[in-house]
Amino acid sequence: MKLKYSFLFCLLFICTLYQAQNTFIDSLKNQLRGDDISIEQKFRAYNELTEYYRVSDQYSTAEKYIQLQLQLARREKNNAEEVKALTQQGIIKLNQSEYDKIPGIIDAANLVVQKSNDKTALLYAGYLNIYYINALGETENTIRQVQKLLPLVERQPSEILLNAKLNYLLYAIYTEWNDAENANKYAKKAIELSEKSGNKNMLSSAYSALAVCYSFLHEKTGNLKDLEPVIQTCKKAVSLYYKFPGRISSHVHAMALLNLINYYLNYPVMTPAIREDIQNNANEILTLTRHTTLNQGIQAGALGVLSNLASRDQNDALSEHYLLKAEQILLTQQPVYYHVMINVVKDLAKLYAKQKNYQKAFEYESKVAEYSNLLFDEGQAETAKRLEAQYQSRKKESELQILTEKTDRLKREKLLYIILGIIGLAGAFFMFRSYHFKLKYSIERENKLDTEKHEAEMQIKLQEEEQARLKAEQELLTLQQQKLQSEVLASHLHLLHKNKVLQQLQTQLSDADINIHQVVKGENRVDNDFEKIRFTIQELHPDFFKNIDDKAKLKLTALDLKYCAYIYLGMDTKQIANLLNVEPKSVRMTKYRLKKKFGLDETTALDTFFRGIFSE
Repeated sequence: MKLKYSFLFCLLFICTLYQAQNTFIDSLKNQLRGDDISIEQKFRAYNELTEYYRVSDQYSTAEKYIQLQLQLARREKNNAEEVKALTQQGIIKLNQSEYDKIPGIIDAANLVVQKSNDKTALLYAGYLNIYYINALGETENTIRQVQKLLPLVERQPSEILLNAKLNYLLYAIYTEWNDAENANKYAKKAIELSEKSGNKNMLSSAYSALAVCYSFLHEKTGNLKDLEPVIQTCKKAVSLYYKFPGRISSHVHAMALLNLINYYLNYPVMTPAIREDIQNNANEILTLTRHTTLNQGIQAGALGVLSNLASRDQNDALSEHYLLKAEQILLTQQPVYYHVMINVVKDLAKLYAKQKNYQKAFEYESKVAEYSNLLFDEGQAETAKRLEAQYQSRKKESELQILTEKTDRLKREKLLYIILGIIGLAGAFFMFRSYHFKLKYSIERENKLDTEKHEAEMQIKLQEEEQARLKAEQELLTLQQQKLQSEVLASHLHLLHKNKVLQQLQTQLSDADINIHQVVKGENRVDNDFEKIRFTIQELHPDFFKNIDDKAKLKLTALDLKYCAYIYLGMDTKQIANLLNVEPKSVRMTKYRLKKKFGLDETTALDTFFRGIFSE
């Protein structure tokens, strides 16, 4: 019963505040209708109304006041107010992802700045450009531009709200980068400036931003004591709505309430007081967003929270009711807010699976896949639009840079032409008097150039002939060197054979029965045979030994080269054995070893392999 009365009191309080909010907005509208209001007061009212409806996502109403502000600013030739209105218009287009309309708005703002050289207009034009490049995802460039603009804004005491917005923008970027230290610094700066500006919507958003910064530590440690600063900061954002009736939009307050609820759900144990606060806040969100547009996502979030509470109470029917209602609300917004919709249908699928209603569970699991695909497609389309906008922006910057360089070049060329014209007129008289002298000098110079050209051609021809002669001599030297190397290798093989024979002869002389004449005659025959072999090889293939050495997988000895030469000339095992005075078995073993060194299989004949080398 106590919970019921508490909820009724809360609902009555909300209705009272909603009426107060309408009273505040109506007072601004009534000021604009009055005849005794000054131009400055009109501009102040337009700025407050435009800002109020923009942060409430009521873009069509905001656009109406933007057009009225533009008309008044152009009629009064107030350049600063005209650029302020254009800035609000550009931000709304960016929030609606209409990137193609932004360059025209930026150009219009820059044109006003160029014509007027108004400092305030310059600041707001710069802010619009910063908001644009940040929306395109160029965060590093955004930070650079903000740091350039901030000193100029700080020198304008009347633009405290713009200063707060720039610091809030820096907070958002550093939060996205998970840089807690910088995010915390700029969130606190945004709170300080928002309090000075008197803009309560900005102050509420800044408090919510600081709560996000405090949540970094809680996410890291998981300690309950680190969650308390987060909750307290969220409560500060929420309390502003009651402390300053009508000064904070329902949309901003609903977001602050939803943030508080989400952090409440991080408590490990939900006390009755916390649960009551969560339920009251969720119902308050539904009441606040009932009469506004583009708040379906917030409403669905609140219904999701109520579904979570019902599920904790094991009340599956009530939990299902809230989730189905959230689904219906989300379907009323076009395009559908798929991020929240996916969570809703996931919870429905889990709920039906728990109830063993597998057909419904499958149906909603299918919807999860369907909405995930739609979200992906939407993201791809958004990325494509953003990339196209980036391309057009860079193309425009490039064209502007080229145009600026071209203008500067034309100015320099124009000045150069003037100087050249003066020099030409001054020198015309002297040129006329020296004409005959120059003509004579020109003829002599032409003849000299012809002579020099002829001499150069002859010199080139002689150089070419000399290079041809040197090349021929080089080729001849190369051939002679190759032939000499072949002769040295062949002689080396012969000397090795002779040394071996002499050693054998020395051994044989110890035998009394040896016929020395027969040995000398046999050795002379071997010498003659090897000389013929060497001459034949050198005549046919001067680079024989080099080629077979290149083909070997393992290093060849001098004896190996001698065997290769005999095999190449077609000698069989017995002939080679007689020549080298060894056993045929030794020759066969050497052939087997040579096959291994050349990487040949047993079926490949060595003489065929050698002939194949020199037929390539």
